[in-house]
Amino acid sequence: MAGGQLNKPHIGFIIQARMKSVRLPNKVLTKIPLGNGKPILQWIIDELKKSTLKGEIIVATSLNLENDILSDYCQLKNIKCFRGEEENVLSRFIAIQKEENFEIIVRLTGDNPILDISILDKAIQFHLENKNDYTKTEGLPLGMNLEIISATELLDLENKDLSDEDKEHVTLFISKSDAYKKGIYKPILNTSIANLRVTIDYPSDFTVVSVILSLLNENNKEELGVQLIEKIYKDYPWVFDANVNNIQKKQFLNLKDEISEACKILEKYDLKQALSILKSN
Repeated sequence: MAGGQLNKPHIGFIIQARMKSVRLPNKVLTKIPLGNGKPILQWIIDELKKSTLKGEIIVATSLNLENDILSDYCQLKNIKCFRGEEENVLSRFIAIQKEENFEIIVRLTGDNPILDISILDKAIQFHLENKNDYTKTEGLPLGMNLEIISATELLDLENKDLSDEDKEHVTLFISKSDAYKKGIYKPILNTSIANLRVTIDYPSDFTVVSVILSLLNENNKEELGVQLIEKIYKDYPWVFDANVNNIQKKQFLNLKDEISEACKILEKYDLKQALSILKSN
């Protein structure tokens, strides 16, 4: 360590992405803001290039034919692209690691175009300083949190007895296990923004993020990130009403947590009979 800074490690920024989407087909290459923007994927890549830690950016997609256009886009833009199994997303990460020999990997997804690079860099430093196997951020709006995993632990997952769900969700096995040193990087933020949705899963999510990025383009004074979200929430809180009722898919560590979340959804929509049955069991 020199001058209070850790030496820059070999970092992989791996963006898992695919063209298939039930609610919003081809979204990763859909231009945003609507009408005059750039592809969602490109927003992510352009922000990652601002990292002071200079990680290598790789798009991880599948061999399915619908992803040919995504591979072609990466080739056109000189972006590294790896293609592997559709459902076993973990296998894509492991194959990339074997080729690139990163020290740590930051896992990102192709439907989350709003990054806060300052927080990303600080989370990586936190991961390294604490010698964690796995680190995640908490407290950011939905779609801005990220995960960091040490390469050794990622490769060792090949030796574990993994479920199909573990293979699909990459870090789920580590999240469930007590065998790893895990940390949470939680920046001090306005807690009122933590439940805002800036991920893109539904058309209404696209609308919200499109407004956010439109304001960024118009003002050109704010950096993309938490400060911009806080400013828009303060000045135009109604923007976030558009997607407040969207249900987010989650991976639960146990049945109890999953039932608890299901009860919240049923209660939210006043489905009292179904709620009563679920609680009685």
